Amino acid sequence: MAGARDTGPHRNAGGSANKKSSNQKKQTKQLIIMAVMLVVCAALITWTVLLMKEKLAQQHQMTEQDSMVDLVEMSRGETSETSEVTYPTEVPEFTAATTTATASGTGDTSTTATTMTHATAPKRVTVQTVSFSRVTLTSTKAQHTTPAGGKQTTQAGGKATTQAGRTTQSSKATAQTTASTAQTTHTDAQKLTPNSAPTAAQLPFNELLALYLGAQAQGDSAYFADGDVPTVILHGDKAYRIATAENDYAMTHWLGGTGGTDENPWQTDKPYTLKAYQDGDPYIYYTSNSGTGGEYQVIGYYNCKTGENIWARLHYYQVGVGWQAEYHIMNSQNGTATELFTSTSDAEALYESNAAIEQLEKELQSRGMSAGSWNSYVSLEPNQQSDALWSKAGEYNKGFAPQSGETCGAVSGTGNATVYSAANTTSAAAALLPAGTLLSIPKNAVPAGTDMVPVKAKVDGTWVSGYMQPQDVLAWAE
Repeated sequence: MAGARDTGPHRNAGGSANKKSSNQKKQTKQLIIMAVMLVVCAALITWTVLLMKEKLAQQHQMTEQDSMVDLVEMSRGETSETSEVTYPTEVPEFTAATTTATASGTGDTSTTATTMTHATAPKRVTVQTVSFSRVTLTSTKAQHTTPAGGKQTTQAGGKATTQAGRTTQSSKATAQTTASTAQTTHTDAQKLTPNSAPTAAQLPFNELLALYLGAQAQGDSAYFADGDVPTVILHGDKAYRIATAENDYAMTHWLGGTGGTDENPWQTDKPYTLKAYQDGDPYIYYTSNSGTGGEYQVIGYYNCKTGENIWARLHYYQVGVGWQAEYHIMNSQNGTATELFTSTSDAEALYESNAAIEQLEKELQSRGMSAGSWNSYVSLEPNQQSDALWSKAGEYNKGFAPQSGETCGAVSGTGNATVYSAANTTSAAAALLPAGTLLSIPKNAVPAGTDMVPVKAKVDGTWVSGYMQPQDVLAWAE
C-alpha cells in the first residue's frame, strides 16, 4: 500500500516558491506603470485646465476693456473729469515649468518628467483717456478708437482686436482703421428779426415820416398834408417835390413853377406858401411870395390823387399909374409842363389879376379839378407836422432818430428786406426788416444809386448795422 503511493515522481518544494515570486513582480510593475500613467494624465489635465483658465482670463480682460471704453463714451457728455483706461501692451509671455512624478516599487524605480506651460500675467500700462467722436452706424454698438499707437481697436459687427502688431479677427467682421475727422464749425452772423411790423394802414405814414425826418436832417423843408391821400412835400434849393403812396414816393412829381432857375429863370429864392384842402379829391394850393424878382408870381393847384397840376405864371408890370399882367396857364404832369393858355390883361394891383385867376379856374374845371373854398384851406408850415405824422405811424418806430450826422430813410415796398453783413448779397444776413422800418443812413450815401447802401436799424431795441440793396431803401435827397 505504501509502495503504491510512492510510484509517482517526486517534485522539489523550492521551485513552487520561485514561480510565485515572479508573478508578484509582474503585478508590481503593472501597478507602477498604471500609477505613472495616472500621474501623466493628471499632469496633462492640470496643464489643460491652466491653459483654459489663462485663455478665459484674457477674454475676460478684453471684455472689461470693451465695457470700460463704452462707459467712457457714454459718459463723455456727463463729466469733465479725466478718466484713466488700462490697456494690455504685450502678448502674454509663456514660461516652462517641470513637474516630476516618482513611483517606488519592490524592484524598480521609475521617474517621469512632465513639462507644462504656465501663462504669466500680461504687463499693464496706464494711458490718458482720449476724446471720442460718435459715428452713426447701422450696428447697435458704436465704434470707438484708441489713440495713435494704442494697442486695441474694437469695432461693432465683430471682434477685431489688434495687440502689439498681431491681429485676430472673427470671420464675420472685416478689420477697419478708424481715423478721427476734424470738424470745422461755421457760424453765420446772427440774423435779427423784429417781433412786429407796421400794419398796412400805418405803413404809408412810416414811409412818409422817413422822408419828412430825412429832409429835416439835411437842413431842408418838409410839409405834411393829411387826408384821403397823405402827402409830404419836400424842398431843398430847387423844386417842391411831392411824395405820396399813390406815386410810390417816387418824388418825380413837383409843384409846377417851383423848379428854380432851370424851370423859370426869373424865380427867386423865397419860399412858397402852401395850403391843403379837400373838395372831392385832396389838393395842394401854392403861391410864390414876393422877392427880389419883384413882379413875378406863381399860383398853382395840385391834385394829390391823380397827380394833375394846373398852374399860372404871371408877370406884373406898371403902365402909367396902373398895372398890367402877362400870364401863362400851364399843365404839368410828372415834371413836364405844357402851356394851355396865355394872355395879357389889366391888373387891379401888384399880385392881383382877376383875369388870370378866372382863366386858371376855367382850366381847372375843364379837367374836373376844383379850386375849393378859400375858407377850407389849411395852412401847411415847414417842419411843423412831425407830431401829426408820428401819431399816424403807430408804435413800431417810436423813439427812433437817425444817428448823429446821418439822415433818415425807410425800408421801401410792402414785404421784408434783408440787411447784409457786407456790401454784397452773398454775405450773411444781419437782419430781416419789414417795410416801413426807419433807417439811419450816412448823408453821402443818398440818393441811393446802384451801390449797396450802408444802414443802421433798431430791431427791438438793438442797433444792427449792415448794407441794403438800393431798391429797398427810401430816402430823400434833392
